[in-house]
This record gives sequence, C-alpha cells and structure tokens, in this order.
Amino acid sequence: MAEGGPQPADQMNKDNTALTYQLLECPICLEQMRSPKSLPCLHSFCEECLSTYIVTDLSGEMAAVTSFPCPVCRKITSPVNHSEGKETWAQHFPTNRLLQFFNNHKEMADTPLNCGPCKKQNNQETPAKFLCRGIDTLFCEHCKINFHDIVHELCDVVTLHEANPDVTRGKQSSITCSKHNLMMDHHCENHKLIGCKKCIITDHQRCDDVTTIKEYCETKKNNLRLDEMEKSLNKAANCMGLMVNAFDQQVESLQRCQDVGLSSISDLRQRINTYLDKKQEEITQEMISKCKAEKAKVDLSKQKCSRLGGAIQITKEASHTALRMEDHLGMIQLFHRGQTEIGACNDLIDDIVYPLESVSINHNLDTNFFTINPSTTLPLGSILAMKQPFIIPDGIGYIQNVDSLLDSRAKKVGTCMIKIPSDQQVCEVHGILLMPTGNIVVSDCKNVKLKLISIKGQYLDGLNTNGHPHDVCLVDDDTMAVATTAGIHVVKVQPSKLTLSTVINVSTSIKCHGLAFMDGHFMVSTSKGIHRVALGGKVMQNHTLSSPCWHLASNTKKNTTFACLQTSSVVNTVVTRLPNGIQIYGIDERIVRNAMGVDVDPEGNVYVCGQDSNNVVQVSANGTKIRELLTSMNGINKPRAISVCGDKFVVTNQSSYENEIHVYQLY
Repeated sequence: MAEGGPQPADQMNKDNTALTYQLLECPICLEQMRSPKSLPCLHSFCEECLSTYIVTDLSGEMAAVTSFPCPVCRKITSPVNHSEGKETWAQHFPTNRLLQFFNNHKEMADTPLNCGPCKKQNNQETPAKFLCRGIDTLFCEHCKINFHDIVHELCDVVTLHEANPDVTRGKQSSITCSKHNLMMDHHCENHKLIGCKKCIITDHQRCDDVTTIKEYCETKKNNLRLDEMEKSLNKAANCMGLMVNAFDQQVESLQRCQDVGLSSISDLRQRINTYLDKKQEEITQEMISKCKAEKAKVDLSKQKCSRLGGAIQITKEASHTALRMEDHLGMIQLFHRGQTEIGACNDLIDDIVYPLESVSINHNLDTNFFTINPSTTLPLGSILAMKQPFIIPDGIGYIQNVDSLLDSRAKKVGTCMIKIPSDQQVCEVHGILLMPTGNIVVSDCKNVKLKLISIKGQYLDGLNTNGHPHDVCLVDDDTMAVATTAGIHVVKVQPSKLTLSTVINVSTSIKCHGLAFMDGHFMVSTSKGIHRVALGGKVMQNHTLSSPCWHLASNTKKNTTFACLQTSSVVNTVVTRLPNGIQIYGIDERIVRNAMGVDVDPEGNVYVCGQDSNNVVQVSANGTKIRELLTSMNGINKPRAISVCGDKFVVTNQSSYENEIHVYQLY
C-alpha cells in the first residue's frame, strides 16, 4: 500500500510507534485503553468508558431501549445478554487481545533503560548507552570503559540505537488464543474471526474460506484490496477532515460573532450607564409589586385549604372518638358535618384548583432602544406575568360524598374521539364499557368492530366481530362481552389488546340488542322480550316487552337486571318491579325522550340516557328520587350509551360523525 520505496529504519520505528499509540488511544477518553472491549463493528474502548457511555446514552426517555449506537461509527449494537442490567453490558463484550498485547509492549517500551552496574554498586539509575549482547547487560559510558572493556574485551557491544528493541527489553510472546493458549495464526473469512489452529478445527471446520493470516494478507495484497481499502480510507479521512475544518470555521465564526457582540454590549453598557440606576429601581419595584400581589393570592388560597384541612382532620378524629364511645348523637352530628366539609372540599377544588393558573413573572427586555439624548429615556424592558395551566399534583380530585345522591355533581374531565383513519364507515357506537383499568371499549356497529381506547383518547387496539355489535357488558375485571347479530362474543381485555375468547351461538330467531351478565349467565334483550342465555347457548325467555329495549344493565349485589325501554307511555312511574328480578325503567317522557343507554353504580343508583331529550337522568337506588344529572348545557347531544365505573362514567354522543366519548367524574 505504501509508495516511494522502503523507508529508513528510524522513520519506520517512529511511524510504528505513532501508529501503536493511536491504536491504543480510547476514542472516548483519549487516554491509553484500559481493559479494551471490542464491539461487533470492531471499534474498541476502555471497559469503564464504554459502560459510562451506555448508561448515560440510555437514560431518561431512552431508558427502555435495548440497544445503543457505537460511539464512533453509530452502528446500532445489541448487548450480549439482554437480561443483564445496562451497567454490566460493557464487561460482556469480548476483550481485544491484540490491543492488550500492544499495551503490554508499550508499557515495556516506556520502561527506562538504566545501567546495570550503577544500579548494583551505587543504587542509582543512570541512563544506559550500550548493550553487551554477550552477557545481555546494559552499560553507561563510564561503566563500559572502566568495567566492561577491561573484563570483556571480545564481547559484541552495540549502542542502544543499533540494538534491536526486542533484545533490549526482552522478547515479547506472540499473541495467543485465550481459549487454547495457542498462537493465533488463522483467519476465517466467513465469520471475520482470527483464531488458533484448535479454534479453526473446533468451530470453523465447515467454513468455506479458512486460511493462515499470512496467506490472507498476501491474497489481499495480490487482489489490490488493500490498495482499494487505502483509497477508500483516504477518501473517508479526507471527508472527515473537511467536516472538521468546516466545524473549525463555524467555531471561528461564532468566536468572531461573540467578540463583536461583546464589544457591542460593552459599548451599549457605556451609553446607558447614566440611566441605569434610575431604570433599575423602577423596574425592581414593579417586579416586587407584581410578585407580592400574586403571592397574596396564593397565600389566601393556601389559607382556605389549610383551614378546611384542619377542620376535616378534627372531624375525622372526633368521629373515631364518638364511634369508640358509642356517642350516637355526636356520631350523627359529625357525620352530617363531614358531609358538609366534603362538599366544601369539592367547592374549593372547583373554585381554586381547577381554575388555578401557574404564574411566572419574568423580565422582558425591550429591543427598541432609542438614541440617547438628554430628552430621551432609555427603557430597560418590562415585567411580564406569564400564565400557564396549573399542574395538579397526583391525589387531588373530587371526593364522592356519602349518601348524598341529590347533592353529587358531574364534571367533564376529558373527550375521546372514536373515529380512526382505517374506518370505512361513519362511526355509530351502540355500546360502551369503562373497564376497571381505566380503558374504554366501544362497539362500532357501522364498522363492525370493537375498539379499545385509553381514557386519555389514545386508540389502543381493534377487534372485528362476526356480525354487527350492539350492547356490551362486563364479565369480570379483564373480560367483557358484546351482543352481535351473530351471537354473544366473549373478549379478553388486556392493557392494550383485545382477544376473542369464545362465541356463544344464539338462535337465529333472536336478534340480540341489550346485554348484561349476572349470576353466571347472560341477559339478552330483543325488540320483544328479555331472555336468559346460558354459557352453553341455551335460551329461556324471562319477560315480554311492550317496547324495544336496546340496553341492559345488572346490579350483581342485588341480583337485578335493569332494562331501559326506548319509549314509554307510563305517566309518573319511575320503576316497575317485577317478580323475576328484572326492573323496567319506564320514565315519564317529559323527563326522558327516547331512552337508550342504562347503567348502575355500586350503590345501586341508575343512570339513563335520553337520546332525544339530550340529557342523562340519575335515579336513586330505591327509585324514589330522580333528577337530570347532565343536560345539553353540559355538552350532552344525542347520548346513546353510558358506562359507570367507580366515581367516573363515560357517555357517547352521536351528534357528530366522529361519535365522541365524554368522560365525567362524580363528586
């Protein structure tokens, strides 16, 4: 590869030494490598440097990544063992034996050569100048003349410059295989590996291209591959050099910009020096005044919360005392006081926390500087109060009050879009289910699929159904079912996956609309009646209906199924109790028109969607109290389905093509 004929020995030694030092330099710390580790791309680094790079590079948002780029060539590299922690990845990469060999050779080469007799006689380190090859001893000029030349006249004495470095420092052993302790003198082209004879016989016997390292190098020379590699490396090195030069020019340009800018700033500072004190005092007072006003607002809110918090704590402790002492009168009074305080807590959250904004007051520099003259005032910027949404800490939220159905409120906390790009039809949701995990499952009848959506609106997964899906119900904490025109589909709901478990075939004469699960069987509604369906598919009619029923809900605690009739002629009747455990909600059409979705909360309160009256009605567990929980003023428009879970519930609106989901919280 080299041109221009052979080089002098001195020059070759210098070049080899410089090359060795470059090979031994870690690209990260730029020091001599310690415990060199090689990546699959053949770049080597100190084990400690590589470990620090991996841990640092894969931190923060990259903490879950299972691979990392090479610090030099950026090739993506996987660890030897993914199960190990990132802190141990570096030590599992192979050690570069060749670099270890050069390291040892360099350390010996750096050892000073001192005169042997001086060391023994005077215990001092005198640099040696001569080597006696006969007795393999180093001498300084004084000891050679006064000792060696008198006793050993016929020895072969040479200067250190003439001596072979290997002779003066002791012969270095060849690079040996760490596995078999044999000289590494073979190369496998198939695996790009160097090994000893035993490695080749053991691991590479079936490889096509195995040669000695000498033969491999000769082949590369004869095929001019080394020359081609040199040309490519020259181009690459030149490219990197040009980039480095470009960056140097950019740094120089930045330095010039900095010098000019600093000079300009210094000049400007001199110009405004006479005005600075006055303006500084004015703007300082403005800053203090605005901060003081904002702090007063925050202190007032804090004071309100502290007072109510102290009162709540006293009520809680007093309630424990009254309960322990069986003070029934005091217990009732404290219970009522606790309800009042919980309501006050919700009011504070509603009035203070959710409207609260995070205020930051900053100094805004005015760029419109005027020419200084005796009649002009130079401004030093202005004080701006920037308002951002307040980040509510975890744990702060509305508290559901005890035994206060008519006092509870619903607040909208989110909106989810159901339509996704792959939908072929306009979305039409017939059923919705809020899972205990917080995810939402909807049945999209027009697109014939179930959709899994997070409560924050992220689409997670979809599942096509055999037949158009209608109402849905919960079977257990991670299982749900959907009524379709082809039967009942039981589906496993994972955090981000819907999986069909089984299909319960129902008679083709029964068109499943509403669905509920209770006591180990399904309750299915049709346009004419309600049926009990066993898990094996056996059907038994329970009740005949006078009006269509599209939605069912079950109260497993009381073993009761609620059926919501689409129309009703019943006047002033809220609940009709039937002996078979089914409750038919025939609500006066003056309150609910075209009743659709229905669900029940753990306390037995029932929620009904009025699609044409644009409202959601809440009925107490005993059926004696009824009220409008949400109306069109709350954003309700054509509600179709509803699902309650804990203190949250979700409602579908069919007013838009996207068919939105509104998320509410009871408090």
